[in-house]
Amino acid sequence: MTADYETIRVEITETGIVHIVLNRPRVLNAINTVLMREVTEVLRGLQNDPAIRCFILSGEGRAFSAGFDLKESAAAGDRSISDWRRVLEADFDFVMQFWDCPKPTISAIHGHCIGGGLELVVACDIAIADETAIFGEPEVRFGSGIVAMILPWIVGPKHAKDMLLTGNDQTTAARAAEIGLVTETVATGRHVERAFEKAQEILSAAPLSVELTKRAINRSFDMRGMRMALLAAVETDIVIETSGGPERAEFNRIRKEQGLKAAIDWRNSR
Repeated sequence: MTADYETIRVEITETGIVHIVLNRPRVLNAINTVLMREVTEVLRGLQNDPAIRCFILSGEGRAFSAGFDLKESAAAGDRSISDWRRVLEADFDFVMQFWDCPKPTISAIHGHCIGGGLELVVACDIAIADETAIFGEPEVRFGSGIVAMILPWIVGPKHAKDMLLTGNDQTTAARAAEIGLVTETVATGRHVERAFEKAQEILSAAPLSVELTKRAINRSFDMRGMRMALLAAVETDIVIETSGGPERAEFNRIRKEQGLKAAIDWRNSR
């Protein structure tokens, strides 16, 4: 694949490892529509290629990802219910394609991993975090909702509620490993290197066995109702986003009058 991308870099090894690097470092790799389109193009274009064995996802600069791009969302102005449904369903599909990908997906995390960035990590099969990684889902603190409610299925309801109901966005890498949010932690700066080591371990196994085993694991979650629950949660998110509320109104007021940074500072001070 030789295409040039605006928001990502793509590296493919001779052994079939695809490394997708989120490349919007000035905005902490915030996820906008262009990035979503480019990542999806890579995954869809390569995931069924028998020469491709594994995908690694990481972030350029100081962070993995600050989540979905609030600035882009604000620029869109007021949205109708149908607009919100279209946007949130697209966001959901973007996250879940890492879960649904027939090949193993590995996230390599450093720095902030917030909101939609955290959801990407949870959707990946394996997550490697370095010691600088900070995780969180602050949405409830400014009247927003969760796009892909997959976290409870991975860490359990108690840990998920502790993070989601408080809007905690200061979960350390060590704590993330304790609750099963990440697979393992490594020294600062070793996250990508360790992800490639893990990918090499996968490459030593039989490709068909790996693919069918991942499919069987995912199917076991679906048989327990995960997919239906996630789709129902999207409906809940649509209700949240279209209902407003004083917190969301205040966040939007500060954003309009003082800018997005001031609104985020207000959110973080709560």
